Amino acid sequence: MSDEWLVDPLLEGNAYSSSCTLLTRGACRVVVDSGLSLEERALAAALHERRLDPGDIYAVINTHLHVDHCGNNAMFPHALIFMSLEEWRWTDAFYRAIFNSHSPEHVAAEFYTELPSYGLKPRMIRSVARLARLFWSPERLGGQDRFRWIERSALPDGLEIVPSPGHTPFHFSVRIATSVPTLVAGDAVLAEDPNANVRTMIPYSRSQFLATRAALLRRGDRIIPGHGPAFSPT
Repeated sequence: MSDEWLVDPLLEGNAYSSSCTLLTRGACRVVVDSGLSLEERALAAALHERRLDPGDIYAVINTHLHVDHCGNNAMFPHALIFMSLEEWRWTDAFYRAIFNSHSPEHVAAEFYTELPSYGLKPRMIRSVARLARLFWSPERLGGQDRFRWIERSALPDGLEIVPSPGHTPFHFSVRIATSVPTLVAGDAVLAEDPNANVRTMIPYSRSQFLATRAALLRRGDRIIPGHGPAFSPT
């Protein structure tokens, strides 16, 4: 049995849903980010191509809790679910606030303080809130008895948490110690092209997001971004 993790992109991230990445070391199998719920069949098919069932997955790791990164956690019936406790608290409060408000454009600005600077029309923000209501369901995160907070629980050996805030305040990436070190960046790096058209939330902090992206690229690791093919920084 090899002691090195194998990194296998299950689904390549696209304009609206995240990459889903399989990490394998012996019989231990981990999925980083589970994608939008609309991608459930595609994710199951990708596992089937590898002669795996969802029940074979030991753990799921969520880089953050936007709906396009955690929407299929519940399809893995036995997996531990690793996420940030602070990210969970912030995201849950955000969704509760906008879903319970008649003016989500005002409530959203309490969480995304830079929102007014983007000049988005209130009608557009309300439309995004309605879409979020369709896709956000705490039940899709998996059973809370299987939650493991990264602030308190260690990932399997050879997997490293890399804090990468900016897209959300408590976003993190996962570094895999292999012969070619690889970083599953989540939305800390949306795509190799910084101007790629990705339908995702605005950054929590644009300056922090840009600084984090630059820092991750400087590391020189192979990068699996949230919404595009893997690449090696030049």
